[in-house]
Amino acid sequence: MNRFRRTLTVAALVLLGGCAPAPAGTGVPVAAPAPAPTGSATAAPSGAVNDTDVMFLQMMVTSHGQGLALVRLAPERAEREELKILAAAIEVTQEAEQRTMRDWLAGWGRSTSADPDANAHAEHGGLPVLGPGQLAALARTSGAKFETDFLNLLIGHQHDAVELARMETKSGLHPEVRDLARRIDLSRTAQIDQMLKMLPKAG
Repeated sequence: MNRFRRTLTVAALVLLGGCAPAPAGTGVPVAAPAPAPTGSATAAPSGAVNDTDVMFLQMMVTSHGQGLALVRLAPERAEREELKILAAAIEVTQEAEQRTMRDWLAGWGRSTSADPDANAHAEHGGLPVLGPGQLAALARTSGAKFETDFLNLLIGHQHDAVELARMETKSGLHPEVRDLARRIDLSRTAQIDQMLKMLPKAG
């Protein structure tokens, strides 16, 4: 347990620096999520904003909430330490990203969550939903079964995040929002690659 806590601390400390080194004894690198934007997160950055910027942030705030609910199941139900470390790393960074995105939206006088009506986002691929039913079913599992289902759900969820990020980099206007989207694209793509490599061992 002490070794896990030390490893988790190291993983959290390197989140803002890119990819974490492989924890001692695991042999598997921890793909760090995108670092949170630097500077004050209490005020929205200045500059022109378009509808895509706003929709991207709103949808990502909602997506992050769903993802956080998912990764918070891992500490008590997963078996592999490397998977627990990855889940914890994702939780730390997505919490920071979510706070920043909420602050930006509030600073612009916009709603901090997406319209729950999927039709409102149909032209953008719809709002990715990781439903309470899926989470409840996952919460009833543990061990290898949990790890396989968890990885499949999280891979799909992070793929949705990549698609949202690419929508923003293609059509967004605000440079800081676009920069966040680029970093989310890179980091979630790296996480997906890492999790795909974990799947055979979980099956």
